[in-house]
Amino acid sequence: MSASISANDLPIAGLIPFSATDWPGRLTATVFTQGCPLRCTYCHNPQLQQFRPGTVSWHEVTQLIDARRGLLDALVISGGEPVSSPALPAAIRAAHALGFPVGLHTSGYAPHRLRRLLADPETRPDWIGLDIKGLPLDLPPVVGCTPRVAEAMWESLAAVVASGVETQVRTTVWPGSALEAHLPYLQERVADYGASLVVQSARGCDASGFYLNKTVVSRA
Repeated sequence: MSASISANDLPIAGLIPFSATDWPGRLTATVFTQGCPLRCTYCHNPQLQQFRPGTVSWHEVTQLIDARRGLLDALVISGGEPVSSPALPAAIRAAHALGFPVGLHTSGYAPHRLRRLLADPETRPDWIGLDIKGLPLDLPPVVGCTPRVAEAMWESLAAVVASGVETQVRTTVWPGSALEAHLPYLQERVADYGASLVVQSARGCDASGFYLNKTVVSRA
């Protein structure tokens, strides 16, 4: 990572000041980064897909979490896809320096970047929500990725399990989808890595899994 890149460069599009759902068992502030290389049909925040500057500063985030010491347990960095930002390591390091554990939501699309985060105690997330999404053969038409990226997500699963970082592995399905039909095989494969799978149901989707509405993340 370039020495010129800091937490201030993290492209933050939204900030939720208080969440009880983004890290199981923790009360968090949650930031949403701008930019995602995937195009999941069921994406609830399609406005976060384009790579462009954020609208919330890192200073606003640190002001919030510092003011809520004793009320918040941690900071969660979600997206978009946070791992796509070169500033993510600096942001995790900065949050740790303030004394806050950091949770990370990621698809695992870039295992080499995730391994670099995990290798450094200062940038290692304290919890990871890994959206494994599905079996590699099912993923390209659903998330708009190449077969190589689909396989890479499983490399990320192996990396986070080996790291010992607490991880929630999850997927999203909808009725009649290949993801739903192959769910037992997906659960078995995740179990082979020593993890369990949390299954979420896509909401507001048509029969092909395309999201019908738009959700704007909150900015405090």
